[in-house]
Amino acid sequence: MNSTKRMLPYARQYVIVAVYDIMDRDGIKYKKTDSSTIVAEMSVYGNKSVFSILVDEQMSGTELTVSMVHSCTGLSVQGVQRAITAVADSITQHLENELFVNSI
Repeated sequence: MNSTKRMLPYARQYVIVAVYDIMDRDGIKYKKTDSSTIVAEMSVYGNKSVFSILVDEQMSGTELTVSMVHSCTGLSVQGVQRAITAVADSITQHLENELFVNSI
């Protein structure tokens, strides 16, 4: 399973809300597997794949882990990593927009 991790300087609850905001905004169906993990089928760059998003509070912030559980047929290793990065970037950008840009 491929994944990427990001340490974010935000409270865990903010990160979880950002994940739900993105899912709701884009009409993505998701399943909450536990209090910190969300599994969703998302289309990234036109390719539908299943992602697992884990939000885990740490001493220095919140760790966001995005993993691809199942890729669409024919997606290259580089394509998988680009899709994972795009999902993590989307969550991070949404947080920045909501917490800083839109609060000005």
